[in-house]
Amino acid sequence: MGATDSKLAFRKGVFRLFEERNVPTTADDYWDLFWTLPESVDDVYTLVGSTDIRRARDGAKENLETLIDKIMQQMDSQLHSSNLLQTSHLLNCCRVLTRIMPYVFESSDCSEWEDKFFWTPRLIEKMDDSQKKSSQYITLPPRAEVLISLTLESLFLAGFTLPPTMMTPESRVNYVIWETGVGSSTPIGSSRDNDMNRTEVLRLLTVLLSRSMYISPSQILTKKDPWLEYMVSKTERKVVLAFLCSMINTSCKYNPMGWTAVPYNHIMYTDPREQLVAVCLRILLIVLDYRSPEVIQSDNNSTENTDHAETMDNAFRYYLSKLHRAQDFQFLIDGIYRILSNPMQTLNSYLPGSSKKVKYHVEMMMLCWKLLEMNARFRSYLMETERALDLMIVLIFYASENKLDPSQVGVVRMCVFILQTLSADRTFSVKLNKHFEGHASLPVNIRLPNFQGSYADYLILTIFSLIASSKGTLSTLYPALIKTITNISPYLKNISTLTSSRLISLFNSMSAPGFLLADESNHYLIEYLLEALNNIVQFQFSNNPNLVFAILRNHQKFQRLTEFSLDNALIEIERLRQLKEASAANKQRQSSDDSQQHQITSPDSVPSIPLSEKAKGKLPEGSLSRVSSTSSISQQPSMPIRQASLSSITSTASLLPGVKNGFTPTDDWIYHWHSRLPLDTITAIIRELLPKIELENANMEFLRGFSISDILPPAHPVCIRKFQWGDALVIWFRSMLWGQTYISSVSSYGPWNNTHIKLFHIKQQQGSESQTSPRTSLTSSRVSTTSTTNNHSI
Repeated sequence: MGATDSKLAFRKGVFRLFEERNVPTTADDYWDLFWTLPESVDDVYTLVGSTDIRRARDGAKENLETLIDKIMQQMDSQLHSSNLLQTSHLLNCCRVLTRIMPYVFESSDCSEWEDKFFWTPRLIEKMDDSQKKSSQYITLPPRAEVLISLTLESLFLAGFTLPPTMMTPESRVNYVIWETGVGSSTPIGSSRDNDMNRTEVLRLLTVLLSRSMYISPSQILTKKDPWLEYMVSKTERKVVLAFLCSMINTSCKYNPMGWTAVPYNHIMYTDPREQLVAVCLRILLIVLDYRSPEVIQSDNNSTENTDHAETMDNAFRYYLSKLHRAQDFQFLIDGIYRILSNPMQTLNSYLPGSSKKVKYHVEMMMLCWKLLEMNARFRSYLMETERALDLMIVLIFYASENKLDPSQVGVVRMCVFILQTLSADRTFSVKLNKHFEGHASLPVNIRLPNFQGSYADYLILTIFSLIASSKGTLSTLYPALIKTITNISPYLKNISTLTSSRLISLFNSMSAPGFLLADESNHYLIEYLLEALNNIVQFQFSNNPNLVFAILRNHQKFQRLTEFSLDNALIEIERLRQLKEASAANKQRQSSDDSQQHQITSPDSVPSIPLSEKAKGKLPEGSLSRVSSTSSISQQPSMPIRQASLSSITSTASLLPGVKNGFTPTDDWIYHWHSRLPLDTITAIIRELLPKIELENANMEFLRGFSISDILPPAHPVCIRKFQWGDALVIWFRSMLWGQTYISSVSSYGPWNNTHIKLFHIKQQQGSESQTSPRTSLTSSRVSTTSTTNNHSI
């Protein structure tokens, strides 16, 4: 639409859509404007404004209905007619629908109309020639089903999204897999134009399935999404398989470095394949994530804690769970790791910015998690390879890189949950004992100084760093991090002195009275940590003398936990508070002394050396008194620390962090969890070994050869705590997925821009950004996780 006249004609046509009621369906010259005049997606988004669509929706709904019907007819004609394919017409049909549909979904007032117009079967009158007086009716499927089917057919249309050679004598539509990989070893030879057309059609499909964006979090698991429900449960098998394999192969086969390693080559040209890969990943995740409310309810009612087998209620999940060929798994693992490791590789480059950094690593991480969750064979295959350890390093990289960024807390959360998923596998835990030889090649931000340990050492030290350096921002993830350590603990061998020290430091912090009394669920963390220490002592005692020595050196900390009570805890908290106040007062006095000393020794003030009577007589009036008062201050003794009194302890109890959240610790509450703490094993070790260590000046060899079979209580069974989905976490993941989809579209004619989204909150940055491409940060709706009551954000 290069000419101004044609743009003006199209704009007038848009005005007519809402200014004139009941535009005739026979006005073909008018309706044809919507797919004949636009020349680019920019034309559609510039000339069809959000206000125009809302005015048509609210004031001339019949015209909007006619437009949608006409576009569907045009799409059907392009797909199934024997006439020459008009590529631009089909593209414009997709663009106009992509522009319109979010405004259909956003209005709660239109939900009844949406159900009636899109989801009600249509009766079409058909005259019978033999009986002209009577009429017959044929039932057509609902418009929404037809629209989804037309969109899927457009993805496999020869001469449009497939090479022209893919046309068959029967049809232009041919359900072949786009790329080699899973399910296909024969390339079809796609072109750049094919990739660009696929991207446009996939955007339309994403919009059609985006009804979830306009559902509040409280209803997202109970309100059925008919668009996604039809897509995942009613799509024909051959279409499901072709679509699933095409999305997977396109996503996992892409190499962001390209065929050449020329530095900065990504600056000189743009690759449409990258956009296509990102859209493929997101639409794949959207269909894999959806589960009907009935299935979710049945899973919640199930008392078994085992993995649920995928059923045909979601065909995409079902067929993904059935992948079993080793070459398919290797293809998936290589493709996933290639994208996830890309940001690490760009940081390690000698030329800053010379390598291309992909922007969809979060979505690839989501796909990896879905594969681990849905396909047990893939999970087993991954654990048998070294890629499991590589994946762990990548997850640690993302968690460490984003731990202090509030906008990326969802990425950190996902990394931690996947780490917990990996730790639940025995093969992975055993592999962690391997020496970490590639540590020196890691990016600086995750490299540990003077590290010479195993993968297990690295994992535990990094978990300690995440907890210690995140300033409490990751408190909701403490349970998952500690469970990860507990899961791997029965298999750990020869952990280093530093790792042992960090484990004891964690124990010291989490057994501190102030921490235990701050929240009613914090005691679970010390339970998990004690269980980890018990596992190492029970099952790997001779292989871990460093940890045993660390336990013995810090035996008083374990003794304090054994004697823990509410009164003792409050006394300790009060003592620490007084120490802190005294320290602050000392610093303040020291600062005051320093400033006054500076004043005395400054050129304008009296020198600090002893003065003779003759010199004193020459001083200005008042100076002598200032000198004497300064010396008297310096001679005052420091204030003694007050002993904890009953009244001070009571005031301390009222100042506990948990009190602000309505939690008040009691003796009964402490007895309830303290009596269950697994302290017997550690207590037995300390009681038996501490005297021997002190008397015999024992060394590591003594501990390695010491038999503990007679002194320990019966070994407890190993308890592996797998990651468990709860309703709140399902809502969080879906919010994050759609949030990523929204963010990725903002700068490129986002179809959801300026619509009333309910699933998550959009925070506009302060500044003068334009409305078409605002810089946005997203915060998911406030949903509690299963482990804590803190809110979370995308």
